[in-house]
Amino acid sequence: MINKDMTDKMLLNPDLTNITSNTRQQQLEHWLQQVFANQEFTLDSLPGDASARQYHRIQFSDNSNSLDSKGTDAARYIVMDSADEQDALQQFINVAKLMSPAINVPELIAQDVEQGFLVLQDFGTLEFAHLLIDASPTQVNDYYQLAMQTLVALQNVPVETARVQHQLPDYDTALLTREMDLFSEWFIPYIEVSLDKALWDNLKSALIAEILVQPQVIVHRDYHSRNLMQDQAEPSRLGVIDFQDAVIGAYSYDLVSLVRDAYVEWPESQVSCWIHDFWQLQQQQASLATSSSVEQLESDVNVMGVQRHLKVLGIFIRLSERDGKNRYLADIPKVMRDLMFELEWLGAYGSDSIQQAVLPFNIWLIDTVLPAYQRKFSQQYI
Repeated sequence: MINKDMTDKMLLNPDLTNITSNTRQQQLEHWLQQVFANQEFTLDSLPGDASARQYHRIQFSDNSNSLDSKGTDAARYIVMDSADEQDALQQFINVAKLMSPAINVPELIAQDVEQGFLVLQDFGTLEFAHLLIDASPTQVNDYYQLAMQTLVALQNVPVETARVQHQLPDYDTALLTREMDLFSEWFIPYIEVSLDKALWDNLKSALIAEILVQPQVIVHRDYHSRNLMQDQAEPSRLGVIDFQDAVIGAYSYDLVSLVRDAYVEWPESQVSCWIHDFWQLQQQQASLATSSSVEQLESDVNVMGVQRHLKVLGIFIRLSERDGKNRYLADIPKVMRDLMFELEWLGAYGSDSIQQAVLPFNIWLIDTVLPAYQRKFSQQYI
């Protein structure tokens, strides 16, 4: 197993990194040879995401293996290598068991938590984002309706089941604060401005106070176009991935992740229509926790959106500065536009307590943060 001391040595010695990587690959292949006895296979490494996990697609040369039960093309699976993340791997398995009766998550084919290996059902290569390319407006709407129906099905999972039987944590004050502080700890230093701590603390407190009283459901926490797949076995269903960070929290979080995705942009008029559609879908579920009106849902979405987009701005800078994943910098302007819209909306239509926190924060953001942000990013991304 790769520990912290070894990781530090790898940073100082690239040759050690290569040796460790080769050893890890050998461990993985040896385990797979045990799982798929007498089967010849090849591994194709897949592009990395924002995590430290590695993914591979396994292809069998004789096209005859069949371990799963969903009618999937049994010649291919996804292999997850989570070397330093045993806790996250166990949580992935735990959340998959919670969600699988309600929504389409990958079937677990084989696992070795101690080594950090999983074999999963392969949904294929078509992400939700890919489906939207060249789609007609009617097709786009149909895809989003399907994504929202899937989300409603997830939100129908009883909170007590998640809490008692699967020990899902609460999206509480500490976690909400820690996430927003990624903005102050990474984004603000990156653009080289000084934080107005009083305005910042007031904003966080006002947002959290409203978020915590929103109806509570199972929250995927990253429900967007890159974590939804067209299931190659059942094209009419969306496969849901990357759910291991699920929590019990506000009903608006996953909706804002979907309709104000960091990677896909739609006019706010369309976003508002989808928010209204989602409320109608919720009303059809008598047992579902929801708001008393679509106006309240829209307000809740904008409150939650500010929290999420502050977090994402910090995460994207951290991915670049700490992890060398610079490709996320190109997505920051979209996130900033979403944040500005939400703050302006709340400044005009939010509750009195939200307006008191948002209005002075907006002045500081416009006068201080935006000019520094524009200088830093220049015309490369904005």
